[in-house]
Amino acid sequence: MISRLFTLWIEGLVAACMLIGARLRPRGRFRLRGISGPLVLSSVDQSPSEALSSFDESQPVRIPEKILQQTRGAIVEIVVPKDAILQQKIDGLPAESFPYVEQVVLHQLETLFPWRANDVLHSTRVEKRTDGMLDVTVWATARSAIAPALAAAQACGAGEIRVIGDGDDAPTGGIVAAVGSENRTRLDRAHKIVRYAVIALLAVAAGVVGWTIFASWSLSSDVAALDVEIADRRAILKRIAENSRGSQSHGLEAKKNLAPLAVVVLDELSALLPVSTYLTEWSLDAGRLRITGVSADAAELVPLLEGSGHFKNAVFYAPTTRLTGGATDRFSIEATVVPRVAMAR
Repeated sequence: MISRLFTLWIEGLVAACMLIGARLRPRGRFRLRGISGPLVLSSVDQSPSEALSSFDESQPVRIPEKILQQTRGAIVEIVVPKDAILQQKIDGLPAESFPYVEQVVLHQLETLFPWRANDVLHSTRVEKRTDGMLDVTVWATARSAIAPALAAAQACGAGEIRVIGDGDDAPTGGIVAAVGSENRTRLDRAHKIVRYAVIALLAVAAGVVGWTIFASWSLSSDVAALDVEIADRRAILKRIAENSRGSQSHGLEAKKNLAPLAVVVLDELSALLPVSTYLTEWSLDAGRLRITGVSADAAELVPLLEGSGHFKNAVFYAPTTRLTGGATDRFSIEATVVPRVAMAR
């Protein structure tokens, strides 16, 4: 079933490609008419129709090269009396038999028409009815009756030979009697191109799907490996932190006690200086503190620093100046920071 659907799909693509090619490069149309008298070849594309050549059915057909250049690969329509094309209908077939209609027609040709099956040229039209059945109409004519015209059409190098009736009730498009070698080559080439293209697309699709699955699996594996590695490193860091928490805290506390850290000094100054005192600059270098600022009680700052126990050798290293307004003084004080270990002693 899948193989049958795939074949039908390929045939549909080929038919579409051939139709597109025919529209892009339309083929010329010619007619062979020999209802009464010799066969006459004329061009359908010209208006009015112009006779190009005539052939005697009893003589071998020779096509001039000039005409052959026009007819090679074209559609040649053989015109026969409308009574030479018979029409029959096959009783309604179920819609499920649509893919097999042509096989049913071939099996019933000798029952439907008065000719041997190998002598029948036929055309089939299928119409779907509202009740789910199929109406099958078959038109046919005898190959032997138009043998000279078929030979002349083939001598013209026709890409396709059709048989049409000389009347309005002829089947649409006529009966396809033969497909020229050029058309067969094109059809074979179209089949190969479509098959290779479909196979290539399926291969590309399979490759993309496979690569996507592999990439997803590989990414998942990498993420899982990273998760395991991160968990291991966190466990190691946790053990190191637990083992060294005590020693690290003691070491930091010792450094804090032995060295006058800037944060500690700022905390002590914030707690020590009066509310009316503001610092504009300060520096700490090798235990030596320098502060500059504005205060309403500048003279009291040196005794205040000395008496705190956190600083010693406090002096004004620059003159104190009165600011405009007379309420505050600008000061510059230098002092040595007392390490916390020495204070504890």
